[in-house]
Amino acid sequence: MKTFSPSLAPSPSHTPKEASPKDYRANRVFRHMSHPEVEALGGVIETLTYGKGEMILQRHDREGGIYLLLDGVLLANQYAKSGREVGYRRITAGSYFGEISAIDGLPRSVNIVALEDSRLARLPQSLVRRLFEESPRFMKALLEDMAGLARSLTDRLFELTAVSVACRVDIELLRMASAASTDGRQAVINPCPTHAELATLLGSQREPVTRELNRLAGLGIVRQTGRTLHVLDLPALADEVERIGGEV
Repeated sequence: MKTFSPSLAPSPSHTPKEASPKDYRANRVFRHMSHPEVEALGGVIETLTYGKGEMILQRHDREGGIYLLLDGVLLANQYAKSGREVGYRRITAGSYFGEISAIDGLPRSVNIVALEDSRLARLPQSLVRRLFEESPRFMKALLEDMAGLARSLTDRLFELTAVSVACRVDIELLRMASAASTDGRQAVINPCPTHAELATLLGSQREPVTRELNRLAGLGIVRQTGRTLHVLDLPALADEVERIGGEV
C-alpha cells in the first residue's frame, strides 16, 4: 500500500484556514486507510468555514473535489422552478459529500447549504484522482458509502410514495434517534431539524410535521426543548412506525 506525499499547494476558496490533522483524520471516508496514509494528505487539504444559510455548492457547479464536514450541519437540496424546496438529506459532522461529481466529472447534482455555522475540509480533485488510482482502501470506503446512500434513497422514495406524512416523520425521527442513541432506549437529537427543515426533507408542509411531533409528545415518546429533541422511548417510536404503516 502506498503512502502519499502531495506537493500541490491548496488554492484558496471562501475562507481558507490552515488544516488541522486532528480534524480531517476522523472522517469516515478514511476509515480503512492507515494512519501514515491519512497523515500524508494534510499538506493538500484546506479548511473552509461557512456561516448559517451560506451556499457551499450549487447545482450545476463544475468545481471538483470532495468535502469533509468537520463541524456543523448541512442540507443537500434542490429548488423547483415554482420555488418549492426539495431536501434530499442532512449531512452531519464526520460525513462527506461531492464524491459523485468527483467520480464522473459531471456538474454538481444538488445544492449544499449550511444549516448552521460549519467548518469543512476540502480534498482537491487532483488529490481525489490520485487516491482513486493508488488507494484501494479509500475506494473501499467510498463504494460502501455509495451503496448505503443508494439504499437510503430507495427507502426514501418508497416512503414518499407509500406512507403517510405522520409515518414519514416517525421514520425520520427513528433514524436520527437510532444514530444518536447509546442504549437503544433513549436518545438526544441536538440540534434537531426545525419543523420546516423536516418538512423539506419529507416532501411535506410544516403543519403536519408539527401535528405529528405534538402527538408524539402527548404520548410521552418525545420532548422538545428549543433545538434539542429528547426521544424518551425508542421502542415505542418504532412501534408507532409499524402501527401507522411504515417499516422499521
